[in-house]
Amino acid sequence: MHERATPAGQQVRRRSVFMIGGYEPKSSGAFYARTERELKRFCETWGVTAEVLSKGDRDDGRIANIRIATSHGEGRVETDWNFFVWNDIVLGDFAKPFWYRIPRYWLTFADYVLSGTFIRILFLAWRFALYFLYPAVMHLIFGLAGWLTGRLVAGFGFPGSLAAGWATGIIVALGLWRTVGERYYVRHLGDLWSFSRNFVWGYRKDAEAALDHLADRIAERARAGIDEEILLVGHSTGGGLILDAAARALARFPELGEQGPRLQILTVGSTALKIGMHPAARAYRTRVQTLVDARQVRWSEWQALTDIINLYKSDPVKAMGLKPRPKNRVTGRFPRVVLVRIRDMLQPDAFRRVSKNFFRVHYQFIMGNTKRYAQDFYMACCGPHFLQQDRTDTGDTA
Repeated sequence: MHERATPAGQQVRRRSVFMIGGYEPKSSGAFYARTERELKRFCETWGVTAEVLSKGDRDDGRIANIRIATSHGEGRVETDWNFFVWNDIVLGDFAKPFWYRIPRYWLTFADYVLSGTFIRILFLAWRFALYFLYPAVMHLIFGLAGWLTGRLVAGFGFPGSLAAGWATGIIVALGLWRTVGERYYVRHLGDLWSFSRNFVWGYRKDAEAALDHLADRIAERARAGIDEEILLVGHSTGGGLILDAAARALARFPELGEQGPRLQILTVGSTALKIGMHPAARAYRTRVQTLVDARQVRWSEWQALTDIINLYKSDPVKAMGLKPRPKNRVTGRFPRVVLVRIRDMLQPDAFRRVSKNFFRVHYQFIMGNTKRYAQDFYMACCGPHFLQQDRTDTGDTA
């Protein structure tokens, strides 16, 4: 069942957004450019006006902040949007040499297979399992091309041909990894899965320190009591990390979402389960359980069949083996899983363009819609209503 984008009920005048994107080197400048571009699309679609009040980096560049005022028929909403910049962490992984990155990826692959995590993913969302297999298959193709080339050279039988064959094969395989692997995201996705595995095992202290910093900022903002709503957004890998950040913020301020602004988590195109379903992610699941147990915390998850980089029709709490929240007549399910249709977010010509690239489909979750639709990311961040309306907001207590 779809949630309404503009339901009747209480209105938001001030909102803070804290957002973690996917595992990619997204700079603050790129975030500002994307936000301003997609904000214009949002305004055109909904017939509203929006103004960027200010923008600038904070906390030594860890936070990219943009303040937006949106005016609509029902009043004005101010959004204080804080984007978690972790491109230094991602670029640090990209900068490591091939002799580190490739073995690390195969260690990750073996870990996910031998731990049973891959099988769990396969049975839960087989298309996402293909996404997991993609870097491995491409690595094997590069290796096969190198082996065939090397064998051809060695077959010439000249003095030293065997050594030349070995050298040629390695050069060809690495050359494909560097060129084709860069062009078709093989290197990127290999590093992404390696990061996920290391985060599961607690080896990414740099990422944990950054999440602690973000949690501090969330707790500080909630204590200030400035907003009606604090919206914590996670996209892709960020869907897993924002849950972690939310749990850390809750540990700092147990009244989070109960005193002061309402706390709403929104995960879109999330891949949190690649972390949460791994047997070694015990500490992570313990932290997420604190969110389940905190009944004042709301969580909506948007999933789409068209996007292969999410686990469609999954219940994250159930899949992680957590104790579910008792049925709540006011706030409803936790999480509230909403199945969206990317096709219905876009005009036909726009959808045809977007659908040719599965990464672009994945990113539509955090882009502006070109058609009015119940699930609109910029409406959630800049619109006049709480993302998840409680029944008491509309007078419905049945």
